[in-house]
Amino acid sequence: MRVLWLRPSKGKNISVRRERIAEELRKRGYEIDICDASGLDALRAVKQAITGNYDVIAGNVRIGLYIGYPLARLLRKPFLGDVSDPITDINYLADPLFHFFEWYEWQVLKRANATVFVYESTYQEALERGIDDAMKLPNAVSYEQFATPEVDTVDTARNILSKEGVDLEKPIVIYIGVFSPKYCTEEMLAAAKYAPDWEFVFVGEGELEASVEETARKLENVHYPGAFPYRLMPGFLSLADVGLCFKDAEQPLKLKEYGAAGLPIVVRPGELSKWYDDDELVFVEPDPEAIAERLNDLQTDEELYQMYSKAGRLIASEWSWEEIADGYDKLFRKI
Repeated sequence: MRVLWLRPSKGKNISVRRERIAEELRKRGYEIDICDASGLDALRAVKQAITGNYDVIAGNVRIGLYIGYPLARLLRKPFLGDVSDPITDINYLADPLFHFFEWYEWQVLKRANATVFVYESTYQEALERGIDDAMKLPNAVSYEQFATPEVDTVDTARNILSKEGVDLEKPIVIYIGVFSPKYCTEEMLAAAKYAPDWEFVFVGEGELEASVEETARKLENVHYPGAFPYRLMPGFLSLADVGLCFKDAEQPLKLKEYGAAGLPIVVRPGELSKWYDDDELVFVEPDPEAIAERLNDLQTDEELYQMYSKAGRLIASEWSWEEIADGYDKLFRKI
């Protein structure tokens, strides 16, 4: 089966769920093309949809869903709507524009041949709106890949960090992902001044990449080795002691990856507070001094550290990408 999966344009080395699911489905004989669809990429996405002779078109929110549905209808192909983030992610838009996109998104989802929801909250809303065949397929992780990474992967990551000047004998706090104001990148960078005993490592890319680079030049305990292929992420995390994740969402993908690596996970109160307790995640306001204080707590209290490490592993072990791929496999075959 040939599937075109349209998604918002991301950096080349940002770990997102589509790639992980596609890897599993390809093992089952699927031909899956993941295509960026934001901005000028939309032109290439439209051309690929028209010329690619696909059996199914899938569209991920927001832009992949918005242009994928009309393309599927034009080409008379079944369409799967994929909601990995709630519509409230774009509530910064002017009210009329936000409400238009909200209305359009739900209209598409009601008319799609199949729908997938990552978050429990959006899944429940879909049911309330009459989308009775909605399927919930949450984020997951290849647990063993992060819990027991390959020696070569760890060695490669160690060499990269060593060349960057990271003191591997000191405690390391790491962030992997997109550098963005909504993920509190500036606050994480500023925390380094208040936690001089910690090495702060940032791996990724995004709109605040220049700020990360500048801070890494100014502060000796901040390091930006760059962005790297996903296969190296288990290696980087195996060398770290704590993971940072300040995305205000129900279940960020990083939660699973950090947890599988055995890292205590420092997060912000908000959406995660509705689903996890204080003895599972390290909740702290995204304030530089407060972040540093919590890092100090984890450094000086071994029992506290181990409690959060074990809790993270339990969170990560809930779902595997194989199980998530099973759900997509059923839906693709059904439609």
